[in-house]
Amino acid sequence: MERELHQAHPQNVDFKNGLAISYLKLGETHTALGNMNEALAFYKQDIELSKELYETYPQNVDFKNGLAISYLKLGETHTALGNMNEALAFYQNCNRLEIELYEAYPENVDFKNGLAISYSKLGQTHTALGNLNTALALYEDETELFEELYESYPQNVDFKTGLAVSYEKLGETHAALGNLDKALAFYEQDVELSKELYESYPQNVDFKNGLAISYLKLGETQASLGNLGKALAHYKDETKLIEELYEAYPRNAFFKN
Repeated sequence: MERELHQAHPQNVDFKNGLAISYLKLGETHTALGNMNEALAFYKQDIELSKELYETYPQNVDFKNGLAISYLKLGETHTALGNMNEALAFYQNCNRLEIELYEAYPENVDFKNGLAISYSKLGQTHTALGNLNTALALYEDETELFEELYESYPQNVDFKTGLAVSYEKLGETHAALGNLDKALAFYEQDVELSKELYESYPQNVDFKNGLAISYLKLGETQASLGNLGKALAHYKDETKLIEELYEAYPRNAFFKN
């Protein structure tokens, strides 16, 4: 229907935008189904229209934000397909637009969160490509934004989770660079937030697993620093949680491993 409307009225902005959204939704659905090549094809059709809309109406904030989301989706899909250089290019375009949106509307929480996510995606991609110092700088930018978001909205679970993950990424990157004391400090901040999330939502499997991973990271870092007693305590905390997860979900291969 949206395609027919656009074909019949190619100059109608609403129909063009509606078709772009349809392609985006089809891409998301194929992504959820694991059909990544099909998703990629729809995201490409989405971004073609989203680019045209933004280029024609560069002052339209919704079209600019829509294009940023399109770049993000293509980056995520290329990441899933293992095309890291292609993913990097799309994430860079997304980040460029997110910076402009946030600078123009610094009080807009969605744009601030979007910018933080774009830094995270870039950091993860540079990590995968082995560019650890570049990744570290991006994770620092991400963390700064999530700290501000969490400070302003301490009851927002997504911001709290985002900050915990940011601390974990900083810990992992410092550990990979050999900065174990710095890694330890970030892992301690991560586990503090992860404990609060799990205690607030004890039935949330992701939070329980996240806390287990946080204990594991602390244990590994303490072991590397020679603090074996502390490492053992963290490993015990991790094991308790993983045993509970495996007992509740015995078919889950990740918990079994």
